[in-house]
Amino acid sequence: EPAPPRPAPRDHAARFVVALPPDSYTEVQVKLGTNDVTRFSIADRIYQSAFAVLYPWAARLESLMGRKSDSAAVAVWHAGRLLVVEHSYMKGKNLPGGHIGSNEKPVLAAARELEEEIGLVIAPAEIRFFRRMELGRTRLSLFECRLAREPEIRIDNREITAAAFMAPAAISEPSWTLKSYLRARRV
Repeated sequence: EPAPPRPAPRDHAARFVVALPPDSYTEVQVKLGTNDVTRFSIADRIYQSAFAVLYPWAARLESLMGRKSDSAAVAVWHAGRLLVVEHSYMKGKNLPGGHIGSNEKPVLAAARELEEEIGLVIAPAEIRFFRRMELGRTRLSLFECRLAREPEIRIDNREITAAAFMAPAAISEPSWTLKSYLRARRV
């Protein structure tokens, strides 16, 4: 009897705990349908837990104080695909970006966040303003950048747990920010 057909690879991750040397462990994330493997150390997990606890509290505190948060995000495109990241403290896929410091220009914050989150160094002159959006209590400055070649991406496994260039139609579970961008871009 012929074997049943194999299901098509799905774009999500399976998580496994793998034994290493005695008295230690690491969590391994295997992206199904690929050979991509990400290892999380105990220190990574501690940082991820801290982000997951502290980020919502910081957002609530800002809200209670009646302040709006200023953030910058960058849509990085290469060959019709968009760079998306997964944060350890938020659900869904998102654009790289983060908080704009006091007296920091939004485009400089965008360039800084690209380097901090995914190790991508892009000159601010290469990053173009797209639009400003009000998303709840966040004033978001959205930028775009188009790259001629696909860069090497480095994630820290602490704040950012995954990053990849994806076709917009293939992005599952987009964040509110990413949905808003794609809607505004009419993609």
